[in-house]
Order: sequence, then C-alpha cells, then structure tokens
Amino acid sequence: MQPLFHVYIDEAGDPGVKPKATDEPHWSDWFVLSAVVVGAENDADTVEWIKDMNRAIRRNGPSDIHYRKFSDANRRHVCRVLASKPVRLFIVASHKDTMRRHRSQRLGKSNDKQFYNWCLRLLLERVTEWCARRGRKMGAGVFPARLVFSHRGGHDYGELRGYLRRIIAQSLTGNLTLDRKGITPDVIFDDLIEVVPHDNLAGLQLADVAASAFWQAACSTSRRHDLTPASDLICRLARKGQRKRPDGFGMMLLPLPH
Repeated sequence: MQPLFHVYIDEAGDPGVKPKATDEPHWSDWFVLSAVVVGAENDADTVEWIKDMNRAIRRNGPSDIHYRKFSDANRRHVCRVLASKPVRLFIVASHKDTMRRHRSQRLGKSNDKQFYNWCLRLLLERVTEWCARRGRKMGAGVFPARLVFSHRGGHDYGELRGYLRRIIAQSLTGNLTLDRKGITPDVIFDDLIEVVPHDNLAGLQLADVAASAFWQAACSTSRRHDLTPASDLICRLARKGQRKRPDGFGMMLLPLPH
C-alpha cells in the first residue's frame, strides 16, 4: 500500500540529559523534535520548495538548506517560505533542566536514549492521529505514512526501530508501559521507516528549518534568540479537530502539565 503522507523528522539541540557547563560551545538546555508532514501528492514538490528558499535568500544554483548557517534575516526568509507551503508541522520541545528532576514511578529517571524515545513517542502519537483523521476526512481511510529520519551521529537506529515496534504493539494491545495516547494503528509500518542523511532529501531540510526555528525561539539566553522565525510557522502547526490553537497537539512542551 502506498503511503498517503510523508513524515520528515529532525531535531535541534542535544538530547543528552546530563548537565553540562553553561559556557560549553553549542550547549543548550532545550531539545526540539520536529515532524513535517507532506501529502503524497505534494512530496515531489519539496525539491522546488527548497529552490524557493534559495531564491528567497538570493542564492544561485542548487544548495542545501542548513538553518544554523544562515544569518538572522535569511532564517526569517526561509521560514516564511515554509509557512506558505501545504504542510503540517509538529513540534515537541523539552526543557531538559526541568525534565532532569522528573521521575517516572514506573521507569525511574531517564537516560539519553529513553529521553529521546519518549520525545519521539509523543511526537508520533500526534502525527499518526492527525494522519489517520486527515485520511478519513479525505475519504481515503487510514493509510500508511512514510517516516524519514534525518541521520544523526550517536543514535542507534536499529534500536529505534525496535522501540517503535514495541510501542506500536503496546498501542494495539492497550498495554502501554507509560499510559499516554499510543500510536494510532495502521499508520506506521516497519518497511516505511527510513534513515537518510539531511543533504539527500528536501523534506528533511524542511524539518531542519522547523526544528531549528523553534529551538532558536526557546533558547532565550542565546545571543541569537529570535521569536520571529518560529512565529511565522505557527500557522502551519497542526490543530486537533476544531481547536484554534496548536497547544498540546501541533506544539507540545515538556514536562507535561499535571
């Protein structure tokens, strides 16, 4: 069965949960995961969207988009281009200093791998719910989605696949280790999960823009703190049902409210 949606996933910030010196280069107490959801009918157009971004920042010729390398003005330009495209964005942003003090009664304190997996699970719970609902609304029913992760050093993607299999199985049986929503059935399949270098796919470069823009907005102590790029993307954050705001669905902050 062909996928109805393509889901591109990237991250910004360090998923490590151990405290580090505040003056360490590139260190931030925020970690952000993004998903950019593109309909199958529009997926081929993502290459043109990257070209639109390059034109917006006056770059000639084909060039990859790396948000962190851009000036503040160009960061705003590429976000405005992304905001004009038919995509849905999902963001999970975690303030790690707060999460370090969080302890699950069932799992205890989390290590780096568990922390990343937990953020990913929250992201995919909402992505799969949206994809299933959108498919039904389109009259197509629940169709699979293709998941593409941007390859990052330090991640064990074989273990990640195993984790996703466990979460999907637990969601189907109602036996989740941690009692949250669960993954919506019939959306994620193992043979539609890929890990690809950022430079190889336009969709992953869109996910880089989304993750990095919200990470920049969250890092209020950074000398390059800027709310404008993320603010321009709010119109593309997914909403649940008839809600007007994306809070808790297209945009999720950790730790969760109690």
